[in-house]
Amino acid sequence: MTSDHSQDRVLPGFAWLFNKYFDPDAPVAVCGFTSPTAPLPGNFSFYSLGAFQDYPANKWSDAFRKVLVNVADEHFILLLDDYFLLRQVDTQAVRILWDYARQFRYVLKIDLAVDRLYADPGRHLYGYNNYGSVAYLDLIHSPPGSNYQLSLWGGIWNRDLLMPSVIPGETAQQLELNGTGRVNQAGSAVVVLGTRQAPLIHGNLLQSGRPGEIVLDTGGWRLAAGDEVEMTRLGVMPV
Repeated sequence: MTSDHSQDRVLPGFAWLFNKYFDPDAPVAVCGFTSPTAPLPGNFSFYSLGAFQDYPANKWSDAFRKVLVNVADEHFILLLDDYFLLRQVDTQAVRILWDYARQFRYVLKIDLAVDRLYADPGRHLYGYNNYGSVAYLDLIHSPPGSNYQLSLWGGIWNRDLLMPSVIPGETAQQLELNGTGRVNQAGSAVVVLGTRQAPLIHGNLLQSGRPGEIVLDTGGWRLAAGDEVEMTRLGVMPV
């Protein structure tokens, strides 16, 4: 997901890091509004959701619904345009979790990052329950009532289970908060999982409390110095 406000600033860097750390052959659907002026790699395709002015911030969920209806597969990985990868992705783990999600159709989301590890520290030691394992991955489960069940941090989603929680007229932040309540109302009918290993680690450059500002050093993460140098040389470093 991208927008006219951010795409030319962050998409080139996102794409460079994605192809370095994830998979340069993986097809990536960039969903936005006006076609970006900056060139994108060959494995990136752009899908317009309509006129940018028709989707102000409080209609982010309307745009996302169009993605779910018109673009997303039954299972898909969602990343926002400012989610910059920080290390090599464990692609074998992603494939294992992808197959798990396809097999167990009650799984709403499998968090690929660290969101489930720290979802609700007041509830459990770290905010999760152990949920067995698959291959070499330890699964963790944030039970109904946990915080940020609909967190938009990188993960594998079941499109059909997600659709009922994505209602029109919400910002991305409202969708995370209000949508979490809608997910929790479903109780044990849907499951939100993660892993202890976190096969994909990303930061987010655009902070809601610091609009328009690129934040390269926040939340305990930063791009590798070598990546900053190379991205600057290539002209894909956000400014």
